[in-house]
Amino acid sequence: MLLALAVILGGCLVAAQGPIYARMAAGLGAHPLVPVFLAFASAALVLGVCLLIGQIRLPEVKQVLALPWWVWLGGLFGACQVMISTLAVPRLGVTLFLMLVILGNMAGAVILDHFGWFGLPRRPVSPNAIIGIALVLAGAFVTASRS
Repeated sequence: MLLALAVILGGCLVAAQGPIYARMAAGLGAHPLVPVFLAFASAALVLGVCLLIGQIRLPEVKQVLALPWWVWLGGLFGACQVMISTLAVPRLGVTLFLMLVILGNMAGAVILDHFGWFGLPRRPVSPNAIIGIALVLAGAFVTASRS
């Protein structure tokens, strides 16, 4: 139950990111890459402090170099998503933006599961997954048509 509440809180925090970054870009009169850079720089600083305070041992360089190349895509994908939110939230609003993000999450998840990409076990696409995506798509249409 506590983990579920933490996930819900995390979702609320994600909802706040787009407006925060858009406001930062507007307030600085800056290109949207500037708040994205500042966000990732501040996150790296906070995580570095947490590693130091927690006395967490970093992996050896050979362990890092032994990882598959695609593990580095996570940071790139995160930066792209933050950049997209900075541009899209002021135009779409937070609700529609997140509905579309969830639609993309669901479609991507079905594809990742179906093909077993990134080391996942293969889980073929099910009719229920397609229905779930269709319902999210319908929700996005309903959200987009609100006045």
